[in-house]
Formats: sequence, C-alpha cells, structure tokens
Amino acid sequence: MSALGIFNWLNRMAGNAAVAVAALLLVYMVLHILVEIVLRAFFASSTYSMDEYVGYSVGAMTFLALAHTFRSGRHIRVSLLISRLTGRLAVAVEALCILFTFAITMFLTRFIWRMLERDFARGSVSPTFNETPLWIIDAAIFVGLVLFLMQLAASLVETLKTGVSIKAPQAD
Repeated sequence: MSALGIFNWLNRMAGNAAVAVAALLLVYMVLHILVEIVLRAFFASSTYSMDEYVGYSVGAMTFLALAHTFRSGRHIRVSLLISRLTGRLAVAVEALCILFTFAITMFLTRFIWRMLERDFARGSVSPTFNETPLWIIDAAIFVGLVLFLMQLAASLVETLKTGVSIKAPQAD
C-alpha cells in the first residue's frame, strides 16, 4: 500500500471515529434534555447544566463531523459554475476552491490552537456553576478542524489525480 493509500485509510478511519463521537454526543444531548424535562416537570429540580453541556456538545458535534460530511458529499455545495466547466479548467477551479478552504480553515485552526493553549495554561473555566474547563471544547473543535484539513488535502490530491466529479451524497 502506498503512502497516499495509508494516508487516505487513516484519514477515513479518523473521520469515521470523529463522526461516531459526534453521534454519541447527539444521543447524550437527547438524554440530558429528557432528564431535564423530567426533573423540571415532576420534581421541581434541575441539573443546572443542560444549556451549558448541550451547547458544548453542539459545537463539538459540528466540528467533529466536518471531515466526514465533506468526504461523503453531504455538505452544502453550490455547483453552478463547476457543473458547467470541463477538463483542466474544472480541475483548476475545484483545486482553487479547495485551497481557499484549506487556507481559511488553517487560519481558524491556528486561532483555536492558540485559544486551547491559553485556556489550558491559565486553567480557564466556564463562568457557570459547573466551572467546566474551557480547553475541553477547544480541543474538540481543534481535532475536528485538523481532521477537516486532512480531508481537504486528500480531496485536493484526489481532484488533481482523477478530476472533478460532482457526486451525490453517499453512505460509508
């Protein structure tokens, strides 16, 4: 197996693991909301953490699913221009779009990394009753962005190698 094949395999496995964690976070959110409903309706009580942890879970879930969503073609894509182009021009436009996305994502990843380092070093916690360490959500977002960068790199190589294909969403 070539180095590119190994990279693609690792990229796929990491993306699948991240989307599995995102799915588990979705299950957690539903269960936490149900517990909160029962506590409020029948026991006049609360977990005092639902809004905080469900919010963190939504953020983590969103970023952890980016790479898998992009790889499987389930992201929102405006293909008005690329669908009318053919050959090398279509490949060039697609590669340029991937490179722009990579650059923007790289900037965001660097920013999140700096936040992660700062929050971890300072021991920053949320300003809530639970005082959740902020580096936890920073780390989930960072991992999701790194996996997305890897998927963008793999997509660029695939585009340059095989050309552009506007594909319908596919299951893994």
